[in-house]
Amino acid sequence: MNLELKNYSIGGKVLDIGGGKKPSYYSFLKKYDNMEVVNIDAKSMQIDLEKDKLPVDNGSIDNVLMFNILEHIYNHNFLASEVYRVLKQNGQVLGFVPFLVNYHPDPHDYFRYTKEALEKIFYQAGFKEIYIKRIGKGPIAVNYNNIVLSLPKIVSVIIFPIYYCLDWLIVKLKPKIVERYPLGYMFKLSKSGKEIN
Repeated sequence: MNLELKNYSIGGKVLDIGGGKKPSYYSFLKKYDNMEVVNIDAKSMQIDLEKDKLPVDNGSIDNVLMFNILEHIYNHNFLASEVYRVLKQNGQVLGFVPFLVNYHPDPHDYFRYTKEALEKIFYQAGFKEIYIKRIGKGPIAVNYNNIVLSLPKIVSVIIFPIYYCLDWLIVKLKPKIVERYPLGYMFKLSKSGKEIN
């Protein structure tokens, strides 16, 4: 996810939902000088993202960040509608959801979204310009990413080239297989009618 973020820029008033303190993704995003970040963390703010309105005015936000938060929200339709409400015309939403990754409650872990599910959720919230990109390589790389955190670091380092060489070979033999094994999905949404790429 972080490497993909090098392709995106943010500025103006930024609403970061669930980012916590000093998230790593800010090191990868291109940032304009005029950036002002409003961080909404449900734990520290005593806000229920499944039913409480976001504490910002309608149409007041230039960029919304939603990285690794949606899978922890049961009432995701409400949150998506709230994000649409607070976003300015021509504003953008950048986010990521995991797919083939381990269960990680914080305090809950409800969903793994497909590309089709994300499209429906965001369209129903009002977004018409929806761009979703699969993140990940092939099935062996997915397996590595899921077991790496449970292994001693030295073992992870030793097996890394083996896993990724096998993955490269499988993808070379069956290139379309990558579509079936996403680690997650990066999404970019726009409230305007302009095309986003």
